Amino acid sequence: MASESASFRPIVTSLWFRLTTLAIIALVFAEALILARGEAQGFTFYLTAPEVAFEVVVRLIAAALAGIALGSLCTAAIAPILWRFKSSRQRLAERAIQAAVVLVLFLDSRFALTVLIRWSHRGARFMSALLIAHFLTFVAALCVSRGRKELVTSLDDFLAEKVTRRTVIATGVSASALVATEFALAKTAPAVKAAAVPQRPKSNILLITFDAFCAEDMSLYGYKLPTTPNIDAFASKGTVFTNYYSASTFTTPCIAAMLTGFYPSESHVYQLPGRVRDVGKSLPHSMRAAGYATGAFVSSPYAYNLAKSLGSEYDSLPEPDYREGGLPYLWNATRPLHQESRVGIRIDEYLDMEKVWDFPRPSEPERSFAMRPAVSFQHAREVLANLPDGFFLWVHVMSPHSPYLPDAADLGRFIPYDKTRTWEQEQSWAAWEPHYEPDQQSQVNRRRLRYDEFIATADRAFGAFMSDLESGGKLRNTTVLVSADHGESFEGGIYGHGTSYLTRPVIHVPLIIRTPGQQSSRRCDFIADQTALAPTILDLGGVAKPEWMHGESLARWLTTDGQGGGEGLAFTQYFQKNSVYAPLRHGNVGVIAGRYQYVLDIATQKGSLRPLSEAHIWNLDRTAENPALAETLRAAIFSRFPDLPKAG
Repeated sequence: MASESASFRPIVTSLWFRLTTLAIIALVFAEALILARGEAQGFTFYLTAPEVAFEVVVRLIAAALAGIALGSLCTAAIAPILWRFKSSRQRLAERAIQAAVVLVLFLDSRFALTVLIRWSHRGARFMSALLIAHFLTFVAALCVSRGRKELVTSLDDFLAEKVTRRTVIATGVSASALVATEFALAKTAPAVKAAAVPQRPKSNILLITFDAFCAEDMSLYGYKLPTTPNIDAFASKGTVFTNYYSASTFTTPCIAAMLTGFYPSESHVYQLPGRVRDVGKSLPHSMRAAGYATGAFVSSPYAYNLAKSLGSEYDSLPEPDYREGGLPYLWNATRPLHQESRVGIRIDEYLDMEKVWDFPRPSEPERSFAMRPAVSFQHAREVLANLPDGFFLWVHVMSPHSPYLPDAADLGRFIPYDKTRTWEQEQSWAAWEPHYEPDQQSQVNRRRLRYDEFIATADRAFGAFMSDLESGGKLRNTTVLVSADHGESFEGGIYGHGTSYLTRPVIHVPLIIRTPGQQSSRRCDFIADQTALAPTILDLGGVAKPEWMHGESLARWLTTDGQGGGEGLAFTQYFQKNSVYAPLRHGNVGVIAGRYQYVLDIATQKGSLRPLSEAHIWNLDRTAENPALAETLRAAIFSRFPDLPKAG
């Protein structure tokens, strides 16, 4: 029995080293291809060169560690077979290695071929034909003795005993060095310190923002369906701004504009993983310096990433578990590899891990964007419970962002359930980017009704949250602001958000402000954008606006009703395809003034004039009908942003 154990142990140990090395080779090679395919280049748009190198190393080491895990699992699966068949252990182990070599070569070569085809921008038919040819070639090689021998022995140099041991040890040493580096960098991150003030302010500020919440789908703003009864009730004792617009068309630059008062061209937040570089020039910093206790609960991964770049300015900013299941446990278990080091970009690391976790189930998109609104508000209650009076609390609710998943109470409310399928089941939306054709409008309309049902779900959760605050006495001296990061479009050829066209539904967002003791409803038609939010909050909180903040407070409009029509300007920018470290070259800038919108393409210097009532149409241009107005609005853009590139 002792001799059998002695024979079994070295064979299994050797098998583990070789299978683990094969797994490391396979996964590191695949990860290197992914990085070379464009992900590493994408990092350069918002990370410095050392940070790009750091993120590449993180991913390669993570792939190698995954290889150790995979090799261990395979060895554990084979070991009982080796124990059972004593007389043929060595031969079975060699067969297992040969099969693993063939599998690694097949999968990695197939993946490499896929990457090359995508680089060449060839069609799906060409890819299918080439992948079939690759499969047949591989099968033919295995059927020929010489070809089979070449395949199974092609990685022998990597499977020598010393090489396999060195590979595994090198992976462990590299992972340890990465953890130590992350820990050292994390220690240099600024710690949150209590604001040194004699006493807290006597008032509170509560900012609630929803993700992808278009004002034009709210019954409060005249929509045909009763989507927002609870927000309507809230606004019955508040001021509704009817012409309020987002600073961009997707989450991160919009959130940056709200928290800093800067447009994207000023904050240099152009991409989804963007972050604020100067934490001293932010709304939380100013509120905290004035003595407010600051807290936030942010249920969007990208919005949280940006808020975390201001983490030292929050007394409470818990990191959410964006989804249920095992992924949060894996993310937390591997935390030493992605500590809060303020180097690199953790949100990209998380979403890459999510892609691996979900493989091969790509039919279930945006899982981390599906936190229920009731869950978001429950976490907000927990943050609020730990804040003293004299607080500034920001709550960002992921709903009604896609996937549109209304509660059971709202599902089928505006469209029968059997007339539409869930987001996970239907992927026709991908064919609607960057814009859809008119014959698709009926499908888009059905999608809009499901979105409206999700708005109703978010509205109900909002109503329950506000009711709790009211009954708990938290609203007695609290100013509440309700808004959104950006809108959502279902018309004019634009579906969703995040497009460069700056169409009205994508940027038209709600803003409702209710001050303590307000008993009547007011409406204000003054035109403004998100850079006005931070100055307004400071004004309402009795905090002086810092010199670096250029936006103007809207507080003066809270005591008027039906005023401001035709006054003010609102600017929107889209610069996603630019590097934050280089001059702007691509993108659009728009301005809304009176009843018109003008959009300038900075690369071509071509502008488009749209009546605001028709500004949902992505390719509309009425410049020829009013060239003087177009030139005036164009001049307004360059006057506000003199550093934009101009035609030579």
